[in-house]
Amino acid sequence: MGSTPDKTRRPGYAPVTNVGVGRRGMHTRDRILACAADVFLTHGFHSTSLDTIAKAANASRATVYQYFAGKEDIFRELSTSAGRDMLIHGEHLGELGPTVAGVEELHRWLADWADIYDTHAAVFAEFPGIGTATGLSVIDTGEVAEQYRLMVTERLRHAPLDGLDLHDAAAVLGRIPHMVNLYRHRAMFPLPDRSVVSWSLTVALQLMLFPDTPADILRAAAPQVVASAGTPSAVVEPTAAITRVAAVLLSPIAQDVLSVSSALFAEHGYYAVSMEEIATATELSRATLYRYFSTKDRILAELTRRAVAEIEEHAAALPQMAQSSLRDWMLRYVRFHRNYRGVIRAWLDGTVAEQMSDADIDHGIGAIQRAVAALLDTVALPVGIEPQVAVAVFLAVLGRMNEPTAAAEADSDERAAELMVNLLRRSLLRAA
Repeated sequence: MGSTPDKTRRPGYAPVTNVGVGRRGMHTRDRILACAADVFLTHGFHSTSLDTIAKAANASRATVYQYFAGKEDIFRELSTSAGRDMLIHGEHLGELGPTVAGVEELHRWLADWADIYDTHAAVFAEFPGIGTATGLSVIDTGEVAEQYRLMVTERLRHAPLDGLDLHDAAAVLGRIPHMVNLYRHRAMFPLPDRSVVSWSLTVALQLMLFPDTPADILRAAAPQVVASAGTPSAVVEPTAAITRVAAVLLSPIAQDVLSVSSALFAEHGYYAVSMEEIATATELSRATLYRYFSTKDRILAELTRRAVAEIEEHAAALPQMAQSSLRDWMLRYVRFHRNYRGVIRAWLDGTVAEQMSDADIDHGIGAIQRAVAALLDTVALPVGIEPQVAVAVFLAVLGRMNEPTAAAEADSDERAAELMVNLLRRSLLRAA
């Protein structure tokens, strides 16, 4: 019996005796995948049509349909490729520790992670990172994410993680590099070139995991970046007077709609939730729901307006905060972020951000970024951490480490805040 071909045409698009894809067909198929990845990255999955993909690939719709059932099928294959590379990457994590060899191994691994992110950016753009509590991707990434987490956890099992839970350490390596590379790839705010980002991220994560790593070891492992330590951050710009978002009084029904919608967005993802599901969850008829919010976009816009207002308040309090009160500030921030996590995740979708431009998402993100930069300007950063990258790492901690880490302890707002403060004091705020 002949071997089954690796790739086949879809039923109805080839004779049943010859469904395999030949060399020429593979070239066409690969071109469709590559062009689809570019289009997804530019427009986002939900704003991309099969016609757009076909046009980018210089092919007809019929040609695309020979190989793929639709854009979901294309994205699923791109995701499978990304997941395969991630798992290989997870397997290649070597021995880490407070040694020159340990720092060099961490840097090699993080540099490889940056390569993987750039190669599969179209896939990573559709979900906020490895290790999220629930799958918010176009396709289910949960199984790969869990395999990756278990791999990294196992490779850290015998590392000297003094004062840091094993599962928390694995979450650090799984989440923070993803977010920092997301900020870099999308140019969400100023960052140096990729090599500097990778070295500075190496030093920050090395200290999170092994805070007693001597400075001379960091210098020996990363001599090209030590000169940046303590340099004032170039991220902070003169802050214009913040235009406070005026409070809007809403009826109890509208408030209930917002609260339920925010919870649904967090659990299922913005795109997966329909107006009908919101109406059902709030025990309203669709007609009543539409009387308060005519579209799901309007619900997200109002939630965004409220979240931005709260971010501005947190941002204003951060730079003037006494270092001893960092934990109190962090606990308030964790409660805010968890309350709005579905909304904040939606912001990371380029299509949503474009739709919500009137709500000025950039202003909210910019406010917390400037506040973090102002705080870091008051401390001496450790040897080898570039200030702009320090801001990105701090923001990654705020954005991702408030989620459960699969540690043995029960999850709580207090535990999350304690962990986040501990990670920052071990790495960026060591003198605080």
